[in-house]
Amino acid sequence: MKKTSTRKQLILFLVISYGYLWLLFVISKLFDIPFTYDPQQLGGQLVLVGIPASLVATILTTLVTGSKEDLRKLFKRSLDWRFSFTWYLAGALVPLLVGFASTMMAVWLGKAELSENWFSPSMPVGFMVFLLIYIGLGEEIGWRGFALPRFQEMLGSLGGSIATGVFWALWHSPLFLMPGSSQYGSSLILFIYLTTCWTIPMALFVGKSHGSVIPAILLHASVNFLAFAIQYPHTYVYLFYGIAAIIAAVFFPKPLFTQGRTSDGA
Repeated sequence: MKKTSTRKQLILFLVISYGYLWLLFVISKLFDIPFTYDPQQLGGQLVLVGIPASLVATILTTLVTGSKEDLRKLFKRSLDWRFSFTWYLAGALVPLLVGFASTMMAVWLGKAELSENWFSPSMPVGFMVFLLIYIGLGEEIGWRGFALPRFQEMLGSLGGSIATGVFWALWHSPLFLMPGSSQYGSSLILFIYLTTCWTIPMALFVGKSHGSVIPAILLHASVNFLAFAIQYPHTYVYLFYGIAAIIAAVFFPKPLFTQGRTSDGA
């Protein structure tokens, strides 16, 4: 069977990922289901169903355009844990270091005051840990395991990382329309900037880990842990995530950018 081009694989992946999430958004609006992370409520159950949209898209796209063996290889590579411990640490610590640097800068330059209740989980700790792992697995196999290497094949190591970050950010866009979500009322432009900044070190760590998305899962979980549990001044967080992205980009393999070529590889 002739293998589908990289471009067609990406289009199918994006159509399924976006369509899946927007369908759930339409259902929530039609039946007036409020957004919540509480799994005991219907809105929370929709959230749990929606999180692995890109994972579902990856499975369906791989089976439609390839084979069960291709899917097995994708999961084996994406979840391979045998790589340098350095990249485990890098994935987990980069967001914590950014949060620390942002806090220190806000305190020293902006005279910000630290919250007495700096550790304030927005949900039970046990469920928060489950959610962090679930979100990481649900999103990273799709976006960093499937989409990222294909975008990089087409657009170069850095160009593909930026494209992945932008499409990943826009995939979240229904959340900006749902009261109660973390994104509601926030700037979509700044969110695209942040997710792109996150994706650049994620892409570097995944590459250094021979395609394993475990460092990306750790970085994703660390980012969300800060969002769900830690109260700290965010004044300089955009600056430091930008710095982290620039530092990571320095170590990207060449070519950094190409002109959208495609291949017949799966």
